[in-house]
Amino acid sequence: MKEIQDPVKMQKEIIKKTYLISLFPIISSLIAGSFDVFLGFIFGLIISTLLLRIKYNNIRRALDMNMEKAEKFIRNRYFIEYALYFIVLFTSARNTRINFLAAAVGLFMMKFTVVLWSVIDLFKDTFQSKIDEYK
Repeated sequence: MKEIQDPVKMQKEIIKKTYLISLFPIISSLIAGSFDVFLGFIFGLIISTLLLRIKYNNIRRALDMNMEKAEKFIRNRYFIEYALYFIVLFTSARNTRINFLAAAVGLFMMKFTVVLWSVIDLFKDTFQSKIDEYK
């Protein structure tokens, strides 16, 4: 992840890896025949993708502002983002055709992917430094 310097490329890579990881729960829910889990996961995953895109646009807009205005702008956008999380989770809890847990996992799948990617990069760096130290 640290090798990618272009934010657009980084965003595409995150989405691509998230969808690749998400194939397993999507396919297994379809094979198991639980359509509500499938709908919940897809619902959360789509909203997660949209929130990533919104976050990218907000950061780009904040870069053009002065420091105080940018801090206030980003803080307000985070509150809006948390409100969207609440709306998605509330909607999935109220709708019987959408599984709540699947929607929550789909909603946070992007974050899981980024954390997993960072941990893998950390282990690669650690092992590479140990190999270089050994040489």
